[in-house]
Amino acid sequence: MTPRHDLSGPVRRVVLVVLDGLRPDAIRRFELSTVARLAQRGASTLHARTVSPSVTACAMTSLLTGATPDYHGVQSDQFRLPRPKGMLHPLPRTLAAHSYPTSFFMADVGLLMRPFANQAASVMGVGEARFAGDDAHAIVDAARRQLASQRRGLVVMHWPDADRAGHEHGWMSEQYGRAARSMDRALGTVTELIDLNDPSQMLVVLADHGGGGVDPKDHNSDHPLDNVIPLIFAGGSIVHAPLPEPVSLLDVPATILWSLGVPRPASYAGRALTGILHALPVAA
Repeated sequence: MTPRHDLSGPVRRVVLVVLDGLRPDAIRRFELSTVARLAQRGASTLHARTVSPSVTACAMTSLLTGATPDYHGVQSDQFRLPRPKGMLHPLPRTLAAHSYPTSFFMADVGLLMRPFANQAASVMGVGEARFAGDDAHAIVDAARRQLASQRRGLVVMHWPDADRAGHEHGWMSEQYGRAARSMDRALGTVTELIDLNDPSQMLVVLADHGGGGVDPKDHNSDHPLDNVIPLIFAGGSIVHAPLPEPVSLLDVPATILWSLGVPRPASYAGRALTGILHALPVAA
């Protein structure tokens, strides 16, 4: 990879898709053609690490704050407002300070949880938050208008399909495979809605955790099947090469900031993966 050394480049919008509970080995096992194609055309790895504990609330809070669970204070699978050890600089709020908006889309959380979800989004600095539908396709439908109109900043989608099937039927079960394929088809729809040949667009695809390492219906352990995840960057400015290891989920928020030309706050635990973009021409 040829690294980019400046903080002003072509990327203007990042679309971040979280495939909840997708194990790397599920990509080949269930023939997830869209995920495989994006991995081949972009900068990717099937050996990234998530945070510990390897649960969704911890991982999503780390993605949105750049901090480890130990620092941001969310250390269980129960969503709540962070209680950090020090100053947090949420990714959406940091982007907003540089005039980049953030939109967030995930499944319906129910009437009782919706006020909390909206409050949490507001605290993080999310400008547009929608909690609608119950699967990847419904969430993409909810995000369509924003994907068409928001040409700058960050659009986040969280898809629960594989995680839900894993908890109910077991990771790598037939039902899990169907859920993984459904997410793959939804990801195909996303690639039709954004132009991945456009150098201003960057698509980031990753899982928040794996599953089935110790308990076939769970993922909260130090087993590699629980905490190793796929991570893919794709777009017109992205090099086609493996990501250099070690790579962590914590590197994603730092890399998003860097790709948009926004300095990384000191509270961010990860590093910017500065080799993912093609080198920019140097002005004479």
